[in-house]
Amino acid sequence: MPAENTSPVWFAVRGKRVLVKPNLLTDRTPDEAVTTHPDALRAVLRHLKAAGADVSVGDSPASTANLRSVLSKSGLGAVCEEEGVPFVPFEREGVQNFTEDGFSFSLAKPVVEADLIVNLPKVKSHALTKLTAAVKNLYGAVPGYSKTTLHRLYPKPAEFGRLLRAIWKVLPPAVSIADGIVGMEGQGPANGRPIRLGFLAASADPFALDGALCRALHIRPDSVPYLKGVAAARAPEVRGEAVDVPKFSTPLGAHLLALVPAWFARLAAGLIWVRPLFDAARCVACGQCVRACPAQALVLEGRAVPQLNKKTCIGCACCHEVCPKGAIRMKPSAILRLSHAFKDLK
Repeated sequence: MPAENTSPVWFAVRGKRVLVKPNLLTDRTPDEAVTTHPDALRAVLRHLKAAGADVSVGDSPASTANLRSVLSKSGLGAVCEEEGVPFVPFEREGVQNFTEDGFSFSLAKPVVEADLIVNLPKVKSHALTKLTAAVKNLYGAVPGYSKTTLHRLYPKPAEFGRLLRAIWKVLPPAVSIADGIVGMEGQGPANGRPIRLGFLAASADPFALDGALCRALHIRPDSVPYLKGVAAARAPEVRGEAVDVPKFSTPLGAHLLALVPAWFARLAAGLIWVRPLFDAARCVACGQCVRACPAQALVLEGRAVPQLNKKTCIGCACCHEVCPKGAIRMKPSAILRLSHAFKDLK
């Protein structure tokens, strides 16, 4: 289901610095559908090399992930070696600072200095943004623990969605090719269920692409924080084979906060929340969630499972994202669950 690509940049890459940005969230194998599939990366690299581009691959995995393990388990490191394409760890290459639409952030220099970005997201559900695909994948341009800091500064889904839009405003031209051959539903982006979707989708407009993905997956575009208010205006002309996925589940996460009017959320702050819930049978007390928490709301010392400071928790789902055992679920409060049920009945 390729969305229309009206940009000529994909075809004019000879001699250009092209950065390929896959999804390298954490150290999972290709069959777990957490990271971009190695075959997708290989096909893109061969196309770009044949077209004469100066190609590199780069990313910044989750802050608690070991990069060597991520490259090995995902199979993407082997593809880079076999294709003779360098992998660029964003944390080691310096940053450029930006202020855009009231947000201040730093992006890795290899990203902002590229002539073209080829964005290779994985199509997955997400506990914070409901969907993660083309737009969310370039949050990886923020290196290392800076991602955690931004989650702390902009914890609300609506704020975070505007931050993602601000990041895209300062990026070089990009083409996004979404890997939806096998995606992830349920407790994404790292602990959901692989689901065969059977498509690739591409566009030079990441917001139009993700909007098209929402329609194919039966997700309301305005329920995805970074698409709210922009998806309808950027609806693409879709070319290629039509795609319709009858069943694709998303987690009940922080995106539900958008269902509650802001004035009511302020009045009933103690009753409206999204917090992590820990499964003691799955938890191995590895501490990754504690280290990833931007609000320092988790403590593990001497405990079988992490203990949560409910007053400090910002509901950002960073702990859920990095848990290697699927031991964390994001639990919305009763009011949010009722709001969701009512919304579905309308």
